[in-house]
Parts: sequence; structure tokens; C-alpha cells
Amino acid sequence: MKIALLSNVTTEILAGMLREEHAVWTPPGFGAWVETALAPPPDFVSFAPDTIAVLLDRRFALPVEPEMLSQALAALAQSFPDAAVIAPDVESVLADLGDAAYDERMWILAKMPWSIGALSELRKLLVPQKKVLALDLDNTLWGGIVSEDGASGVEPNLALQREALELRARGVLLVALSKNDPEDVAPMWDDPRMLLHADDFAAMRINWDAKSGNLADVAKELGVGADSFVFVDDSPSNRAEMRASLPEVAVSQFPPDLGQYFPSRRVTEEDRARAEMYKAESKRREAAAGMTYDDYLRSLGIVNEVRPVSAADVPRIVQLSQRSNQMNVLTVRRTESEILGFASDPSRVMLSLRSSDRFGDLGLVAFVNARIEGGRAEIEDFVMSCRAMNRRIEFALEVELEQELAARGVSELAACWRRTEKNGPSRDLFDRLGFVLEWESDGERRYRRPLGQLSL
Repeated sequence: MKIALLSNVTTEILAGMLREEHAVWTPPGFGAWVETALAPPPDFVSFAPDTIAVLLDRRFALPVEPEMLSQALAALAQSFPDAAVIAPDVESVLADLGDAAYDERMWILAKMPWSIGALSELRKLLVPQKKVLALDLDNTLWGGIVSEDGASGVEPNLALQREALELRARGVLLVALSKNDPEDVAPMWDDPRMLLHADDFAAMRINWDAKSGNLADVAKELGVGADSFVFVDDSPSNRAEMRASLPEVAVSQFPPDLGQYFPSRRVTEEDRARAEMYKAESKRREAAAGMTYDDYLRSLGIVNEVRPVSAADVPRIVQLSQRSNQMNVLTVRRTESEILGFASDPSRVMLSLRSSDRFGDLGLVAFVNARIEGGRAEIEDFVMSCRAMNRRIEFALEVELEQELAARGVSELAACWRRTEKNGPSRDLFDRLGFVLEWESDGERRYRRPLGQLSL
């Protein structure tokens, strides 16, 4: 991901934390954020950020006039129409940390006011892109305590429910986490005053266990990382418990400003269908009970469609490149202009894969990108959505790639796996596809194979 940081204080330490996995642009010096927003310099424009974060702190720097901020955000949106622009209320985001959010020594030494703990909270606003909204119920999704007041005695929080429904329509998964008895909560889902109902949630955990444990369990069930969650709860103690037990989770203040965690982005066909896809995945898990894994895969009736990447595929390909971590052999985050260029480049083969089975359509879940030089080609991207892992569809993609390369006179294919924080599941991809390991170091493995020898 490409992230630009604008601020009225120094952000170099935060930028350093982000640069471990992402490209980051910061203006020279600090404090010139308004000028930068109103007249982006050429290197900022050419950087073409995916996300622009305007981080303003009123405690240690000059106050910011609301009109000035509005003008700056409007200018950024106009200059970078494809970027998500966020301007979080920094003091609100860090409020739960209290005085520990600030370190005056850092301000004196580096004009950077935030503590390391505060920087970690700000980092969670930016990466990774959030996929799941986990909501408390009592005094959050509705006002009152349903076990004490009864369904008729609580008042639905319609503003929050409406926002949650809008996010669901954009592909965000909704999860309910509540310390309650399920029978007390059940009548609320049929209450005509409610906008949200049980079918709107990808998962629920309504029990008396710690919410961090329930969230970790849901993350495993959905097949997403805990760092993809935003947790909303009115209780400071529940928020503190979540931060302490699962520090990778983004914990929102209450009432929440969900726009800073889920900024507006281009919505793909797969985004709109995501909630239904996860329901289908639940049915697949039920069907797998008592079967061997091979029998289970055969029972699914998997159908794969591999084709050259088209212009219509590009937004989803960019999304896969930016968001996929586990099955991503090099984790190079591609931009829309790069993908468009690759797809039309005669010296490349770029293929996408769509997959479906008897339970539903998974959509476009994988792509591969190979560069040709004479009789040799090298894979520069091999990316697959986590929801399509362990279905052996990578073989179908590789077969089509090799056939296309062979038709263009390529006799040898090279590939590389490079370690990142989360791509361990892809480490043996090329081994399983029959590539020959040429050499490896602690964090990299290089492969080659003659074409036409893939065995399924």
C-alpha cells in the first residue's frame, strides 16, 4: 500500500513503522500540511497514494481552523480521486491511553509528541485495510440493557445501525460480540424498530466469555486476521481488555467515528457479495464434517475460469494486490496504473482466476503476472485471496500460465518467494507446483522449472 502522511507535527517515526511493509510519502520538514494539500508537489503526485492521512494534533501544535481543514481535504480529494483521504480526531483516537499517549521528551527532541503506544494506535488506523466491524450490543447497538430492560425497554441506536448497514453494503463483515444470554438478545432481531437483523451478521458470539477470546475465535472462523477488525464497545473496561489481549485489533472510541477506519474506496463486485460469500463458506464447513479433505474437495464441484486480465478485472486485481498477505509470494503492492500497464504489455502474461462451487460464487480470487524475456519468463506476482486457499486452484492457474507461455516460445519459468510478516502460507507454493529450488536464504527462495512438466 502507498500511504501519504500529512501532519502539523513530525511523523517520521510513524512513517518508519509503516515502511516495514508499505511505501510511505511525507513532505520535507513538518507543519506545511496545508500548502502541501492545496498544491501537491510533483513527487507527491507521482507517488499516487492509496491512502492519505491528515494527522493533526491540537495539543502540541498551532490550532487548526475547521474551514482550513475542510479546504485541505477537499483539495486532496480532487487531486487524488482514487485515494482514501482520512483526517481522524487524533485526540479522540488516543483518549483511552490518557497521559500515556504523549511523551513531552519526544516533542522537545524531535517535534513529535506521541508515545510509542500512541503511534501503534495511529498505525492501526492505516493498515491493514479493515474488513470486519465487531459490535457490542447493550448500550452500543441499542440504548439500555436488554436482560434488565427487556426488548421493549431498550432503544435501537439507529444512527450506528444505519452506518453499519452501509458498510455491509460495501463489503464490510459485521460481527456481534456481547456478554449476554442468547435468549435475552433473540427478540431484538425481530423487533420492527431495528435496522439490523441476525442475517446481517457474518458471526455472533453472545456469551459471558472475554470478548478478546470471542473475537479471536471469530477471526479463525472467518479466516481473517485480528488486525482486520474494528471493535466498537461503550465499555472502557472491555476496550482496555481487547487492547491488552489482542493489541493488533483497532479499538474505536465510543461513540465511534467509523469513517476513519473504513474510508470510502472503490467498491468491487466481490465487495458487494462478501457477506453472502461468508455465509456460503459456513455451509461448506458444515458439509465437510466427517469427510476426508480429498472427498470434501470432490464434493464441492469446483469450477475454475482462468482468463487474461481485462479492464473490468483491474479494480479487483488491485484490491487483491493491496490486501492479500498470506498467499502473496512477493507482496508487491500494485497500483491501478501498473496493473493496466501489465495487462496491455505484450511482453507479459497476466491471468485472473474466478472460482465457484455448488454453494456459490467466490468471484475473482487469484491472479498471476509473468514477464517474458526471450525464451525465459519470471513470475512477478502470484496472489490468491485467503478465502480460496486450500482448494488447490493454484494448479489451474499455473497450468494456464504455462500453456500461454509455451505458446509464446518460452521454455523456462523462474519464480521467487520472499518472506514478509504474514506470507508464510505461500512459502511452499512453488514446491507444490513442481518447481526446482535453486537456492534459498533466510528470507528468500528462488526457483526454476522447464515448462510442460506440471503434475496435478
